[in-house]
Amino acid sequence: EERLGFSGMEIHWTPRRLAVLVRGLAERQADLVEEVRGPAAAVGLDSTGNPTQAALGFLKKYGATPQDLKRKVVGEKEYLFLEVRTPGRPAQEVLQELIPDILRSLPCRKTMRWDSSGVAFLRPIRWLVCLLDNEILPIRYGSLTAGRITRGHRFFGPRELALDSPAEYVEKLREARVIADPRERERMIRDAAKGVEGEYGVRALWTEELLGILVGSLEWPSPVLGEFPGEFLDLPAPVIAAVLHEEGKFVPFARDGEPAPVFLGFRDGKEDEKGYVRQGYERVVRARLRDARFFFENDRKRPLAERVLDLREVVYEARLGSVWDKVQRIREICKRLVDPLGLDGEQGALLDRAAFLCKADLTTEMVREFPELAGVMGGIYARLSGEPEEVAVAIEEHLLPRTRADELPESTLGTALSLADKLDTVMGAIIVGEVPTGSRDPYGIRRAANALISLILRKRLVVDLFGVIDAAAEFYPRIPEGKDKHTVKGFLVDRLRHVLRDDFGVPHDIVEAVLAVPRGDFLGVLERAQALASLKRDAALAELAQIFERLRNITKDHGFTTFDPELFQKEEEQELWREYLKAEGKVRRALTERDFAGALKALLPLGRPVHRYFEKVFVMVEDERVRENRLSFLKALLSLFLEIGDLSVLSV
Repeated sequence: EERLGFSGMEIHWTPRRLAVLVRGLAERQADLVEEVRGPAAAVGLDSTGNPTQAALGFLKKYGATPQDLKRKVVGEKEYLFLEVRTPGRPAQEVLQELIPDILRSLPCRKTMRWDSSGVAFLRPIRWLVCLLDNEILPIRYGSLTAGRITRGHRFFGPRELALDSPAEYVEKLREARVIADPRERERMIRDAAKGVEGEYGVRALWTEELLGILVGSLEWPSPVLGEFPGEFLDLPAPVIAAVLHEEGKFVPFARDGEPAPVFLGFRDGKEDEKGYVRQGYERVVRARLRDARFFFENDRKRPLAERVLDLREVVYEARLGSVWDKVQRIREICKRLVDPLGLDGEQGALLDRAAFLCKADLTTEMVREFPELAGVMGGIYARLSGEPEEVAVAIEEHLLPRTRADELPESTLGTALSLADKLDTVMGAIIVGEVPTGSRDPYGIRRAANALISLILRKRLVVDLFGVIDAAAEFYPRIPEGKDKHTVKGFLVDRLRHVLRDDFGVPHDIVEAVLAVPRGDFLGVLERAQALASLKRDAALAELAQIFERLRNITKDHGFTTFDPELFQKEEEQELWREYLKAEGKVRRALTERDFAGALKALLPLGRPVHRYFEKVFVMVEDERVRENRLSFLKALLSLFLEIGDLSVLSV
């Protein structure tokens, strides 16, 4: 964008610093060559080809001569053009303007101000380093001026550290006990865990969140191995993991699928040579495991089903009522999922039982203390209360997936319950008027919608989501500032647009094509997109795209698709009608079998007869009956194309 070439770039960061190292940076910008349009040739040149006053003014503006003029046709008109060259500026000059702008544009969810300069950032900025080769670029940002002084580790490195050149940044920081490269810190953390695995015959139980926190909070990761008494191994494995994650962001381990009484913590800085840090970590872990045991034993004194009525006292959202009310809505949505998911009567009853119990663990001491165990503890307590295994598994799985990288529910009942829970979250928030806008999404509706859509697409579920929304809408309150079910559908379609592009890599034009007609079968939308992608390079598809646009333009003000073949007058009309009947039969059969590629291929032979039709048949005749009949026929043909999507937006 700034025309400064470079050969490579490295990005480093720690909790205390952000750094960009640019290698092979050009000494100056590349020259900018632009083609500038001037007056029309008929205005700028006289009959002998010499420049008029209009052309001379154009030349003077850019310091050019008549010999520099070029002629080029744009549309249906010829214009005069100049090739204007702007010399590139020195890199030093460009960077001094560019870097402050980059710093100001860094996205921050929350910011703070710390002095009178007015600069806002995640945390106070204490120093700036900016070097071009060996020279300081004296960038000013807020109250700071860049220099060559950086700082080492907060506690174990030198307070100030002079850099002679950018090339020595990483190694000088290493000498000051700072690992600048987050990838190297991740390797150090993983290698420490592998050492424990080899020594104890155990397996580290990583989560991406835990690894990210460790990498992001340490400048010099020093491993600290701890142990806890085996008496706590009778606690459920998720409870032990939650204690370790919460207290010190410790890495838990398992042996043969069961928790192992060891954990790995990290100190930021020097090694724990005297073992004081280890003792402190172990003391904290023992205390929290004792607390967890107390919660677990207390919670088990009441069967899970007895806790459900307590949900009436737990407010979900003031306008949507209590968690009890949410549970009732989830149960109603589950009833609407029984047939689409192919559940029999017994499975439907088990699903209803799981929905009835799915939020009961919110009243337990364990979940109050460790909210991340919601659902997981519900499944554990359901088993201990004698509930069927299918019910316990569904409760455990109903909050999955929590993130894009999270695993999906494996059971059919867990999948159904997860769909119902997420749909209620989205519908409830939108119907009371809490539609996410910009960066504002206090209820996490986008995340819930993305998880709902991801679940449908990744599990390949054939569900008419719009039908479920229509059936469930009656169970939500109507308030003056609220929205209706149509807003819910529109929001989900918009989230589907993002999921198709970001998670499934569907090109933008194909996404817009398949979303031209909103459909509640989101899996069908994805499959249509995949069918279009498979034929995108087919020349016949490009021809269909042109035909679609012509059909749409001529019928845009016509709303009927009922036509009478007896009113067709020309052979080209009869021919296209015959081809239409063949294609329609094939398309309908293919759609029934969910063969969207087959449906698209069935449309391909329509290209030539449609072209012949438009060559030989004048649609907008004076005879109203004939004209309306022809428009209705073309509208029906367009509707057949729309079973796949709006082909006119394809880049073919």
